[in-house]
Amino acid sequence: MLIRDLYIGFIKISLLISSLILASSLRASDDTSCNTIESCIALIPAIEGKVWGAGKVDDAVRDKLKSFGRDALLPLAKLTGEDNPNRRKVADSLIADIKDLNANDFSIIQHVIQNNIELNGGGGWSYGALGYVGGDDAGKYLVSELKRVQSASNQIGTAFNRLGVEGIPYLIEGLRCYGYCSEEEFRGFREVFYNYQRWTKVADDQSAMQLFSLAKNEKINLHARHTALSVIGYMTVNPQIANQIHQYAEKNIEFSGSALMALQNMKSPLGAKLLVRRLSREKDESSIFDSNLLVFRDLSEMGEAANSVGGDVMAYLNSESWEDRIHSSLTLGYIGYHEAVPELLKLISNEVDWQQAYAAIKALHLLADNSTVPQIEKVANTHWYKPLREFAQKVVVSIKANKDHESEYHPNNFAYDFLDYQQLREENHTCDKTDYKMVSEPVEAKRYGGREKKLDSFQYKNPMCSSDEYGDYYKDYCTSPESFVIPSLAVKFGEKWLTGDNRGEWGGELIAFAGSEAIETLLNENIEDVYVLGEYAYVITGLAHMSSNNGLIYRLEHTDAGYSIEPFYRLPGAPRTSWKISDDSILINTVSGAVIFNPSDGLKMANCK
Repeated sequence: MLIRDLYIGFIKISLLISSLILASSLRASDDTSCNTIESCIALIPAIEGKVWGAGKVDDAVRDKLKSFGRDALLPLAKLTGEDNPNRRKVADSLIADIKDLNANDFSIIQHVIQNNIELNGGGGWSYGALGYVGGDDAGKYLVSELKRVQSASNQIGTAFNRLGVEGIPYLIEGLRCYGYCSEEEFRGFREVFYNYQRWTKVADDQSAMQLFSLAKNEKINLHARHTALSVIGYMTVNPQIANQIHQYAEKNIEFSGSALMALQNMKSPLGAKLLVRRLSREKDESSIFDSNLLVFRDLSEMGEAANSVGGDVMAYLNSESWEDRIHSSLTLGYIGYHEAVPELLKLISNEVDWQQAYAAIKALHLLADNSTVPQIEKVANTHWYKPLREFAQKVVVSIKANKDHESEYHPNNFAYDFLDYQQLREENHTCDKTDYKMVSEPVEAKRYGGREKKLDSFQYKNPMCSSDEYGDYYKDYCTSPESFVIPSLAVKFGEKWLTGDNRGEWGGELIAFAGSEAIETLLNENIEDVYVLGEYAYVITGLAHMSSNNGLIYRLEHTDAGYSIEPFYRLPGAPRTSWKISDDSILINTVSGAVIFNPSDGLKMANCK
């Protein structure tokens, strides 16, 4: 009986506690509920300090304020004049989402934006509300702010997206500058028109022709004319308009860049013709920038619209530049140039440059030619680089199943898909000296620098300072002691020394020394190490930075005419460490796997424990 009474008492106590918790919960819920605009605004907390995004407030309060629509505009507008940053931020973000606004609300929104500018330096979220306001005042004001801010990667861009075609006449009028206008004033215009193509999907031939007329008007500011011409491709794909743009660019060479931008966005074959003219067969060895890469990428992004220049692109399959061979191969696949299949098949088994083999295989996949499967299967079974074999096998399966190439990246990141060969790798494949013992090299033939040992006697002036491209730009650096490089290694090659350095994203070089004097820059690459094997020196180079990952072995020889250096083998990726493991072999750990290099046998995957 006692036990029963105790059990009933326990149940009663439990129920009492539960009811107290429920009541407490309901009271807490009541604290964040509101029925009027004023009571909801009172629940926006006054948080001190830096506030990010749309501010902090209970979601239920935010949703309730949204439900009031335009009725909440004036009370929220008053709140944006308060001192507390969080309450201002919340009010500002809520105003931006009020959809039932009209032209009569312009002055209130403008006042809010002005408050934001005075308090924070930026116009805030409320720019977006002008997209719902619409009307003449809003259109003109947005254009003036676009010129002042010089960017639409903010709520100004959102406002134009909401305005849609209604905003185009104001943008065109904003480009009618007959006096002085700086180039910077029109930066945001390209972003707005780009958004029209990407998000709003505007197709407006009439506006396109108005832009073209403006671009041809010699009374208009030159920067405005270039902007007007360049954005036409975001408005139309009309081939007749494309033809007019192309003809104008042919007669007015100074507008070729702006015309090219328009024609590319129109996916016009005429744009491909202008693009392919920019390809150069001569590489500027002093420049770290590969201008051909951007051309090949842009042609590829045009797809079959660039098919007509396939013959011009195919000529670069035999370029002296290894990068040109890779990028032209990829381009031929993207533009659907089936005539290139026989030439691409010759490249897929490339042992020296696996990236060239990858590019050719990928191009054949893009071309979806079933007759190429047996040759690709052979690569899948025999190539020395394991990740390439695996890639080739996937392509074989895909072609047999009649599946198209699918990018692993977002559609708006075409550049990542184009350069995806740099991400092919053998994960976590690194060797150490327990896997392969190091064969030491005598100090008379090779010296390393570092924290303890400085190769001061081999210091040299950064070659960048003698470059026309960079010398003037980095004048302060180039006239300072910091411009003298103390290299990381020095290697005896014949009667002279070779020194090299690796400064990561800031570059590196290989320098020839005679005595204590630097006599020649042999290579502008990040130098990991240099090995003398027989009559040649082999230079291990490369860099992994952000999304790029490249490594090469160069072969250097000394002839009667001087030094001759050429790419010899493509590494899996940028080199990390390397050492001699025999008189004629080197172990190289790269970002994308470990390999053994022998000049006679080439590369093979290393066996790591």
